[in-house]
Amino acid sequence: MLGKYAFLLGLIMPFFVSAQETGPFSIRGSVSACSTGLPLSGANIVLQKEQKHATTDDEGMFFLPKMAKGSYRISVSSIGFETAVKTVALHTDTSVCFCLKPQELVLDDVAVYAHHLSHTTVRVDRLDKDALKESKGAVLGELLKIIPGMNRLQTGSTIVKPVIHGMHGNRILLINNGVKQEGQQWGAEHAPEIDPFIATSIQVIKGADAVQYGADAIGGVIIVEPDPLPLESKFGGSFTLVGSSNGRAGIGSAMLEGTVQPIPGLSWRTQGSFKKAGSVRTADYYLMNTGARELNYSAAFSYRHRFGTIDAYYSHFDTDLGIFSGAHIGSLEDLKTRIQNGRPFIEGKFDYNIDAPRQKVVHDLIKIKGHRLLNNGNQFTFQYDFQRNSRQEYDIRRGGRSDVPAVDLQLDAHTVRITYQQLRQKRFHARLGIDANSIVNNSIPGTFSTPLIPNYDRYQVGLFSTGKFIRNRYEIEGGIRYDFQTLDAAGFDKNKEWYGGTHTFNHVSGSIGVFWKAGQTVTFRSNLGLAWRPPSVNELYSNGLHHGSAMIEIGDNSLRTEQGYKWINTLSIEGKAVQLVLDLHEHVLKNYIYLKPSGNFEESLRGAFPVFHYEQTDALFLGIDATISYLISPQFNYEVKGSFLRASDVSRKRYLPMIPSDRIGNTLRWEANSGNHIFGKAFLQVQHDIIFRQTRYENESDFAPPPETYGVMNFRAGTSFLFNGKQAGANFTIDNLLNVSYKEYMNRFRYYAHDLGRNFTLRLFYEF
Repeated sequence: MLGKYAFLLGLIMPFFVSAQETGPFSIRGSVSACSTGLPLSGANIVLQKEQKHATTDDEGMFFLPKMAKGSYRISVSSIGFETAVKTVALHTDTSVCFCLKPQELVLDDVAVYAHHLSHTTVRVDRLDKDALKESKGAVLGELLKIIPGMNRLQTGSTIVKPVIHGMHGNRILLINNGVKQEGQQWGAEHAPEIDPFIATSIQVIKGADAVQYGADAIGGVIIVEPDPLPLESKFGGSFTLVGSSNGRAGIGSAMLEGTVQPIPGLSWRTQGSFKKAGSVRTADYYLMNTGARELNYSAAFSYRHRFGTIDAYYSHFDTDLGIFSGAHIGSLEDLKTRIQNGRPFIEGKFDYNIDAPRQKVVHDLIKIKGHRLLNNGNQFTFQYDFQRNSRQEYDIRRGGRSDVPAVDLQLDAHTVRITYQQLRQKRFHARLGIDANSIVNNSIPGTFSTPLIPNYDRYQVGLFSTGKFIRNRYEIEGGIRYDFQTLDAAGFDKNKEWYGGTHTFNHVSGSIGVFWKAGQTVTFRSNLGLAWRPPSVNELYSNGLHHGSAMIEIGDNSLRTEQGYKWINTLSIEGKAVQLVLDLHEHVLKNYIYLKPSGNFEESLRGAFPVFHYEQTDALFLGIDATISYLISPQFNYEVKGSFLRASDVSRKRYLPMIPSDRIGNTLRWEANSGNHIFGKAFLQVQHDIIFRQTRYENESDFAPPPETYGVMNFRAGTSFLFNGKQAGANFTIDNLLNVSYKEYMNRFRYYAHDLGRNFTLRLFYEF
């Protein structure tokens, strides 16, 4: 116990004890790229006419101690950037910021990503701008499937949720442009309300990073980031058009950005996207009522001054999703017959109409953030955000009420976050923070049905501290956090009886990890994290038909706090021709909550539906993620990715349901860079994925056995070129090239239908 308090004291003390002065005065500073605002590491700092120099660290920071009073001319340079010079009058400890402009003919994106990567004790998987360009138009869960350890939880073809090492829903935290996404995320058919078109980078942290982000990060974190707003005086933007054959989808996106000339330091960005798609097709038949419509837009402003930075952001997400009508069946006999048949009896036809059952979801987000670099070189950040999530679910109802939502929920969330960050000095970096959050979620009257969940208010406050100790070949980081949360729920069930109550949860989270550079090409990371998650309101109180997923859900108000211990180890080898990344992870969960098929069905005037119960047990997850890449030649690269996961109920000594099965992917890619200044990077890629049958399940525990092993082949080609001096490009993909008929175990509608057939997609983009 004493060791724990000593570790906590070591993390917090740097904020209250000032380091002993090493000279009369000092200069601290930061160096960033003007075009992106991201820090530049390895930049050279030179005091002209003096014998002092320094180099920026991974966060773009430098420190010049033991300076006498006077005037100094400081020169800052970095490869690929123009040199910047400033004169500093030094009469006290001083902070200074440098912004370097990229030189001509330098690809700014390459410089940004090279410097942005920093050592962490949990490996961060990243989709950069180029990878996202090749998949524009896909939903978030679909984009991330190329990362080992990532899977998808599907409700038909229109709704996709990301899965990290078997964890999904409230166990995965989504960070959208620096904001913790709050919404109706508890259902399997509640997809993230995020427009991937805003992103130029998507990061996945597979560790239990609950220290920085709080509860709900027990399974991992997904960070969606746009580019920083421009600092240079320029006007630019981009346009993207996407067309797909399956569903006859049309998707478009536009972005404009620039600076305000009369107000130095003020920059802006506007962005919007739209989508329209109709009924999708399996290899053999159409899936009726699987269209989608979407309209999203956002605006951002940033004002940079010597006192700091102020950012403002607003986004609006609006989508209509059709839900496969074959999953809503009128009688128990028809339901059992449909499951036994495994596919619709009516093959359907193409249609853009979206009828009940369907969803309409609207999500609004407002963020205001202030950032200040203090005179002592430390940083202070304040952020407030507000989110409103409106969800309406329409079902096929008798009495002509199908145009009235059967579920109508509105969630309002307010969050305040304050952090104080000690920048690296003497190889130590620390951060102290506090955040508070309130959520009010109510059912809107007029649905003519009993709400699935009660109204509730949730309040949370958390205090955290992290620290990192840096040496040339290794880094050690750790953190500790305390959270307190209350949940007050109240509602009336179908018998007009009151139910609900007040729940109080509190817990400590922590992590400790090490990064070790074993050689020029070998690195090793190890991180042990303790995280927790309180049961969500649906797990406690669900008691009826969940229309979107076409199932009866029964909650348990005696559920206890879920606690997880995750240990993840990563070995990386980066040779000239061969690269290897191997992740070994173990996740021990106490009071693990899951939705278990009961094996029973319930029939009423609304139809017949399978029944699921929320249960709790102790669970163990063990897994391996592996990536091996071999550079056959300067143009050809071969890559193998594999994910293997074992999950069991250790209390009852049986398997857990809905755990991703093993999968292996093979990719052969050819790339060529043209030197004629017209065509840029061209590529061809062939990919084959094998998804194995899930054999680790309990017999008679599901409504249908897991589907058979299947393989899917995909093809991708693209190029980029200069058009009037601006970047343009196109890429073409064929998913399920051989039009294989298959079912995915993680698709909740696999009982009734197959997954998607062949799909041709063409993407065009233009940047200026």
